[in-house]
Amino acid sequence: MEKNNKDRIIARQSMSKLSLDYFKECGICPSLSDLIKITAMLEHFIIDGYSKELVNKFEAMDEYIMKQYKG
Repeated sequence: MEKNNKDRIIARQSMSKLSLDYFKECGICPSLSDLIKITAMLEHFIIDGYSKELVNKFEAMDEYIMKQYKG
């Protein structure tokens, strides 16, 4: 297995755990689709680093999650 691919797998696993912990702490039971979206966004942040575009996506996702799950 290529090192870069192994790093992505590790990042994905770690971000899946972080996503689940985040939702649990917020008292949210997300859809599988939303869990996958958040995990992918966090993975991009870990692999690619900070970008204004990614921050905008996180802000939009936060707003969506609060409306969808917290009313």
